[in-house]
Amino acid sequence: MQGSPTPLSVLGSQADTERQRIRQQFETGTSARETLRALCELADRNVQQIFDEVLRVQSREPQGLCLLALGGYGRRMLFPYSDLDILFLLGNERIEQESRPLISEFSRTLWDIGFRVSSAGRTLEECKRIEEDNAEFHLALLDRRFLAGDAALFDKLDTKVLPASEKQARPFLLAQIHRLTRERLMRYGNTIFHLEPNVKESPGGMRDYQAAIWLRQIVDERKGIRNITAAEEELSAAAVDFLSAIRCFLHYSNGRNDNTLTYELQAAAAERGLGVGDGVARTPAEWMRQYFRHARTLNRQLLRYLEQKAPMPLTLRQRFFNAARAAKSEPGDDKFFAVRDGLLEVLDQPVLSDRAVTYSLFAEAARTGTPLSREAERSIGYILTHPELPPKNTEIPWATLREILSSDYPGVALRSMQRLGLLTEILPEFGMIDSLVVRDFYHRYTVDEHSLRTIEHLQELAEPPDERGAHFGPLWKTAERRDLLILTLLLHDVGKGMSVENHVTGGLTALASAAKRLNLSSEEKEEVHFLIEHHLDMSATVQRRDIFDPATVSAFAQSVTTLERLQRLCLLTYADIHSVNPEALTPWKAEMLWQLFVATSNHFSRTLDRDRLHAPDEGSLLERVQALAGDTTLEEIERFLEGFPRRYLAVHSAAEIAAHLALYQKLGTDPVQTELLATRHGFSLTLLAADRPALFATISGVLTGWGMNINKAD
Repeated sequence: MQGSPTPLSVLGSQADTERQRIRQQFETGTSARETLRALCELADRNVQQIFDEVLRVQSREPQGLCLLALGGYGRRMLFPYSDLDILFLLGNERIEQESRPLISEFSRTLWDIGFRVSSAGRTLEECKRIEEDNAEFHLALLDRRFLAGDAALFDKLDTKVLPASEKQARPFLLAQIHRLTRERLMRYGNTIFHLEPNVKESPGGMRDYQAAIWLRQIVDERKGIRNITAAEEELSAAAVDFLSAIRCFLHYSNGRNDNTLTYELQAAAAERGLGVGDGVARTPAEWMRQYFRHARTLNRQLLRYLEQKAPMPLTLRQRFFNAARAAKSEPGDDKFFAVRDGLLEVLDQPVLSDRAVTYSLFAEAARTGTPLSREAERSIGYILTHPELPPKNTEIPWATLREILSSDYPGVALRSMQRLGLLTEILPEFGMIDSLVVRDFYHRYTVDEHSLRTIEHLQELAEPPDERGAHFGPLWKTAERRDLLILTLLLHDVGKGMSVENHVTGGLTALASAAKRLNLSSEEKEEVHFLIEHHLDMSATVQRRDIFDPATVSAFAQSVTTLERLQRLCLLTYADIHSVNPEALTPWKAEMLWQLFVATSNHFSRTLDRDRLHAPDEGSLLERVQALAGDTTLEEIERFLEGFPRRYLAVHSAAEIAAHLALYQKLGTDPVQTELLATRHGFSLTLLAADRPALFATISGVLTGWGMNINKAD
């Protein structure tokens, strides 16, 4: 290209000078939107000038050849170190052959002056054919934009060729968007709450926005994809501006196309108040909460679009629940929801102003594992923020929350409740860790995301996804008072959001306020208190002690006190480790955790007859029982309890002991006393009778003969 009247030799320095000016303006307050526009205009000018010069030097006319911008460049969202995605559109194969030297020279020159180029050549006929093994190219064509060359050729592609082929290939393109998006979301754990997110690829990043735009371009909204409101459009635009500012900042800070928001860069961005508007410095934790709020907006919009065209897959158990119900319901008669495509849909939005109705929907989700659709969440969210109807029953009673927490799929309901802000309304303590980033090179997720994942990992144990959960599945299925275990998981790390040295201490403080507000019984509070206080003990024992040493097992058993607590603590530890990051729960750790559970369980069985209580030593317990036992004297209570296994006091509350004492006192009038109580999964039978050989075997045989399944005997 020697002798050219256009001084291409100085284009590189001119482009560098312009890039530096754009960067300085961004760093002194110019918006990301203006920065991207300026970078795009700079690229357009150089592309057009170099293309014209290459044509002149090679004595070519532009007929039958034009340049298109694709992808982010086509959308005019060109970030500082992003590639220029350029398509050479050629009229036919002959022109393609003749243009190869031109394409090579054009691309080389752009690289020489500092542009990163990703170019490809296609004939008009090739663009018309939809290639199943090259879906990304056809999706990139959705963002096509004319740059230079034969405008008539571009017009033919833009108005005739592609509209016809895209309409015909709409099902294929939709399927590819769904496949590529689901694969990407799965790579990042299907969550926006990463401690160091990739603002381009992570859920809630710019890829989510791009996929949503593609879906809206391809799908006829009258046939399924419902548009977003003006308010939602405004939130989406604000989210894009915020993430665009971050991505520009990351490119400039790293000097390359690196989109990972590291701890160090979070602190730097927070110090600048980047993207917030007022430019006032924030703490990194406060600033990251802004990031997650915007990421949630983009991710929620994308998932709503995906859901309307591709329902979420269900487990066998969930499909069983859905098959047992009517496919459709009609509003009225308390049937305000329907199950459609494996999702709970709201049929009667006004009834949601009664918060009790809303919570009954969450209870249904927790019971069956059927998630609320994004449209259902949207309806609830509208009611919560636009109370045209006076809200009713705004406080959730512990009985209702307990129903949700004790179900087979509590995480399904809690996820929706968190997205809608209802979880922090019920448990303000959980709000202290909402979107909280704590620097930890071992953990991968925010504190609240970690906590919710612990619950989801437990509910997966109904159908263990891999061998690590095989041992623990039966523990989950038979666990008593799951509600207390799940409440523990929600509270066990909230101390990380408090100004305390030890997050366990903070968790216990949070429990005190939550227990009072929820009106927990003293026994319920005591159990959750134990689990929070000791939630690290089992993991520490596995990793720091010899679990095959009888002394270690004995000491651990003394701290746990009962098999029921051991079971809950084991499940808590399994879920806690599993939720740190996908690789944290190695098969070795899972096996060691199980071995400690088995050894401790066996220890309880061996010492059951050896550890007996001496009733006079249990003064405070005797007083509590006496307060519930009417006119019964302390001496009578002592005689009843003397010689019982010490485990009896650990597994039964004072109220239960008083009830057993009342049955015991009736033995004089009737030699057999029974009490049958309904529980969540069946019945609890208490039977008192004089001992004799084979008594327990006889009782078990009778119950089995009646078709009863004995889950537990004590």
